[in-house]
Amino acid sequence: MNNVSAILLMAGKSTRFNQNTNKTLYELNNKHLFLYSLEKFKKLNFNKIYLVISKELKEEVKEILASYGYNDISIVIGGASRQESVKNALMNVETEYALIHDSARPLTLEKDIKDLISKVINENALAGTLYHDVTDTIKEVDLKVKHLDRNNLKAVTTPQIFKKDIYNKILKCSKEVTDELSCLDNEDICFVKETSPNVKVTTYEDIEYINYLINKKNIYKIGHSYDYHNFKDKERLILGGVEIDAEYGLEGYSDADVVYHSVCEAILGALGLGDIGGIFPDNKKENYKRNSEEFVLYASSKLEEYGYEIVNIDMMIYLQKPNLKNYKAQIANNIKRILNTQAVNVKATTLEKQGLIGTCKGIGTETVVLIKLKPQE
Repeated sequence: MNNVSAILLMAGKSTRFNQNTNKTLYELNNKHLFLYSLEKFKKLNFNKIYLVISKELKEEVKEILASYGYNDISIVIGGASRQESVKNALMNVETEYALIHDSARPLTLEKDIKDLISKVINENALAGTLYHDVTDTIKEVDLKVKHLDRNNLKAVTTPQIFKKDIYNKILKCSKEVTDELSCLDNEDICFVKETSPNVKVTTYEDIEYINYLINKKNIYKIGHSYDYHNFKDKERLILGGVEIDAEYGLEGYSDADVVYHSVCEAILGALGLGDIGGIFPDNKKENYKRNSEEFVLYASSKLEEYGYEIVNIDMMIYLQKPNLKNYKAQIANNIKRILNTQAVNVKATTLEKQGLIGTCKGIGTETVVLIKLKPQE
């Protein structure tokens, strides 16, 4: 797109966001909001990209850009109003077209941007914008109420694109506007309908909805694990952090807590982080006789790191003996405590004296966990 430059606006004060930070620097899934749009602009190969920021954010934004290797972005210091910010950027643009976008709209699709640019260029139009249909009934209220026909209305968003022939109209526009099309009354404008939600972050409450839209395919995940350990004489039997009154314990490199191992691995599986043996191998000295509660704490920290929380844990302990009737509640409570959840169900059953478990050779535990993405705080 050698004849198109892109202007990404993020110099606003974010007064309605109420989080003591510029909303475009808010981290959504460990990525600053403005980067969602900037990454798309980079892929579209614009002639030049201008990032319009406030002078207070200059150094912080430069560090973020450098960390991504975005060394070819032109930083422009914005003004006290949207009009001033756009003018400061537009005066630097030398290409035939300028595309202007609000960085608080992170969901704009590359396809929609390309379709907008193509339509304006192919039709030799002066300007173009994305839009979506108006579905509500709209009334214009002044001294009297006037009904507006929604079939003639379009809810306009950004990006918007402008031909060089009308840059001066935008530069000389003196009225207060919320988008640059407002400077071009009575001009012939191209409209391209969006193919997906193009929601703008205005208040903090918008974040949760945008987070859902970004992650809706991955909002729930399931993990599963089965672990088995043989019995061993002269060992304590530890299940879910509870010492069980039994004739023998379980064989293992750590404390052989088959319950905690299964819980840990099910969570790792849900997060796609491999298995417990890969993270806590039995050839590392630090894992010898290690308290398996530490394994579950590690899994819990990964849930936090990736932004997920437990929805439900369902567990079956397979053993012929001892009887766990008096221990299941304690085991469940320990898991609840470590993972900060109440949604833990612990069951136990025999295998009717069949197989390794049924003939008292060992104990197996099967765990299924459902996790979900936490709402952004």
